[in-house]
Amino acid sequence: MEAVILPKNNSDFFKKKKLWSEVKDQLLCCYLTPYFQKVLRTGKPIFYVDCFAGKGRFDDGEPGSPIIALDARKSCLSKTKSQRGSIEACFIEPDYAEELKENIAGYCSEDGQVKVISGKYGEKIEELLSDKKGYNVFLYIDPYGIKALDSVLFEKFDEYCLNSLEILVNFNSFGFFRNACSVMRVEYEHDEAFSNLDDLVEYTPTKLKVSKTSEDLLTRIAGGDYWKNIVRDYQAGKINGYKAEKRLSTEYKQWLKKRFQFVLDMPIRLKSGNRPKYRMIHVCGHRDGCLLMAKNMLKRKDFLFINVQQRGQLSLADFDPALSSTVENELMSKSHIAELLREHLSKNSHEVRLKEPLNKN
Repeated sequence: MEAVILPKNNSDFFKKKKLWSEVKDQLLCCYLTPYFQKVLRTGKPIFYVDCFAGKGRFDDGEPGSPIIALDARKSCLSKTKSQRGSIEACFIEPDYAEELKENIAGYCSEDGQVKVISGKYGEKIEELLSDKKGYNVFLYIDPYGIKALDSVLFEKFDEYCLNSLEILVNFNSFGFFRNACSVMRVEYEHDEAFSNLDDLVEYTPTKLKVSKTSEDLLTRIAGGDYWKNIVRDYQAGKINGYKAEKRLSTEYKQWLKKRFQFVLDMPIRLKSGNRPKYRMIHVCGHRDGCLLMAKNMLKRKDFLFINVQQRGQLSLADFDPALSSTVENELMSKSHIAELLREHLSKNSHEVRLKEPLNKN
């Protein structure tokens, strides 16, 4: 018996760029240019990897993540005065490698700094990083299915002695939890939290069965078996679907924090009043990178609110200067924010500079 929703026909996956793809690409685009500019100053090479590159361009002509990254690379290299700086760009794609090569042919140089790798991320990434000692590495992981988020690979990244490592990953938390419920035979179909997710189609849905093998796979993806207790509490009615997803995401970020100093999370909701549909998670080891991404996420939140959720119009009724809306669609008073800040500062005996961000759940 299959344990998840049957895979849909995804033959039209790349026909038209959907709104949620636009949001992800906006986040990537607005971060890469300042990232390249800043890291080039280290004088050490940059290795950028798009781990699930796709065709490079959608059939409707809209650019995909490879072209967005290559535009940022071209712009930064044209402005840098350092002769030591270089940006290698690698695009991994299992199904559309030839089309991708055609779509980015104008960016490929004779020095071999731009490459397309035909294959799967999980099978290629270790080999690609094996000779990158001392490099600044940025991985964009927008997987075709949750199965690709292998925690074991994340744990191995420390072995390569990189100068720096940053990762921007799309975590389909609701998709993971639906699979987890199915594997543990827990009913979820009538839960509002899991409705209206049809637009977030995975190109390669993860098919699981009610089995120990499937449980082990989910544990490997999550970096631990904490997800089982969340499903049990959900089954017992102690938490609803929204709280279960938020708890799952929090636990996942806590696992990431054991390996990376800074972990940021931007929940994405496409309609005003709705809860998040998926999460973009950024990890890095340097506070400047964290602060830069935090500013970027804040701008993307404003873009979503004005141009997507409000359809380009601001409503005075939605604005209260005494309140602040979080990305979780929760309202927080300024006094509560101040209290959280005081609590955070009181727990840090060392000097906290103004630019040091509050990196909490």
